[in-house]
Amino acid sequence: MKKILLASLALVLSGCASYPDNVSVADGTELTSFEEVSKSDSALIGKTVRWSGIIAKVSNEKKVTKFDVLYYPASTNGRPKTSDQPLGRFRVVMEGFIDPAIYKQGKAITALGQLKASETAKIGEYEYEYPTLISKNIHLWGPLQKAPQVQFNYGWHGVQPNWYWRGGVRHVYIIGQGKTKSPAAQAKPKLSHD
Repeated sequence: MKKILLASLALVLSGCASYPDNVSVADGTELTSFEEVSKSDSALIGKTVRWSGIIAKVSNEKKVTKFDVLYYPASTNGRPKTSDQPLGRFRVVMEGFIDPAIYKQGKAITALGQLKASETAKIGEYEYEYPTLISKNIHLWGPLQKAPQVQFNYGWHGVQPNWYWRGGVRHVYIIGQGKTKSPAAQAKPKLSHD
């Protein structure tokens, strides 16, 4: 019974947070972390990586597009956790033209690919060595949506234990999606009688 419970719990939890299909890998695939590559990447060339971050720069060259990305650790679904400290930068190289109006600076991405030799480029006057990956799959994350919050206001009389007490009106405030609605601003429901 205990094994069945643990197996069902593992199955339920594995379905809760998974990476998007275009950057997911088969179970058991060994992924190289950003921290490992930062130490010495020459021995790791060809290894599979899946990194997340915020686009700092997009460069379209003749046959490839290069993304300079500020690395953030990934959350359980692959989205960069921008509440954490960035750990450095990396470069993503993709074949062909990728529209910089869609994949623009400040957007969150997760990239899956193979490591290649590091590339050096300037950030201002500083020569920065970018751990670089060749990618065929990038996931562009949309804006993060906050769930609306519902708050109850019981008025000056507080919470009454008896449901039939008619001492006041309970107001409901819905806060979310950038708007706050008070009871006076909410539309009254229309009732129709046949």
